[in-house]
This record gives sequence, structure tokens and C-alpha cells, in this order.
Amino acid sequence: MRAYVPEQGVASAVRPVPAPYAPYTRARRRVVLALAAAVAAGVVLVGGGFAWYAYTETHSVLPPAAYAQLRLGASDGDLAHVLPDRSVRDAPVDRAPVPPPEGSDCRYYRASGELLVSVDHFRLCFDDEGQLVAKDVIPRVGLSQHPPTDEEFVR
Repeated sequence: MRAYVPEQGVASAVRPVPAPYAPYTRARRRVVLALAAAVAAGVVLVGGGFAWYAYTETHSVLPPAAYAQLRLGASDGDLAHVLPDRSVRDAPVDRAPVPPPEGSDCRYYRASGELLVSVDHFRLCFDDEGQLVAKDVIPRVGLSQHPPTDEEFVR
């Protein structure tokens, strides 16, 4: 008796049986990928928000030296080269020492480009003809709007 054995192996028709934990592995992988995508999206959104905050805050700075040179009665066109390209979005109107002149259009600028801290603001008010009618300094949070009086210690 003779047997014939082929040189190449015959393809097996039997499919390997998946391990019983395989469905949970795929589900776990999908959950991890979904969480990673959510964290990445959060990082991108927070980073983009901070970048926009930094851009808007640093592009609304009027240097104190430039503010000191502004003269009442100057026109909006004459001051265009001195003023920043953006004004403050969240103006501190509640801390202003005096109310703005009636009928004026006021713009607010930061006195410093520091981020995440309170800084002084400058308020420039223009009338209907575009003339500068008022300029005020709005102190940062924590500073008194009125000079201190030491009456107790004078006695």
C-alpha cells in the first residue's frame, strides 16, 4: 500500500473560533477611541478659545504714553493711527469713575497687554462729529476709585 502526500498543505475549511472576549475587546477599543476623540476635541476648543482671548486682549492695548498725548477736540480720523485696531469687548463700565457724556460714543481700551489679570482701561468718548469729548482712566479691580483719606491718623 502506498499513500500520496502533497507537498503543499491543503487549505483548511475550518474557521478559527474567536476567543470569547473578542467582542468586548472591540467594544473597549471603540470606547477608548471615542474618549480620546472627545479629549482631543476639548483640547482644541479650549486652546482655540484661549488663543482668541489672547489675540483680542493684546490687540486692544492703548499704551499709556499714547493715551497721555491724546487731546480733547481731536478728530477720530486724526487719532486713527494711534488707536489700536480693536476695542475691548467686555468694557468695565461699572467701574468708571464718572458717567460718559450724554450722546457720546465711547470706546474702551486696555492699558496693558497682560493676560488673565485685571488691568486699567482707558475710555475715549467721541461726539456725533467724531471729536474726542472725554477721556478717562478706569482703574483695575481692587484699586479704589477715590483717593484714600486718612482722617483717623490726622487727629
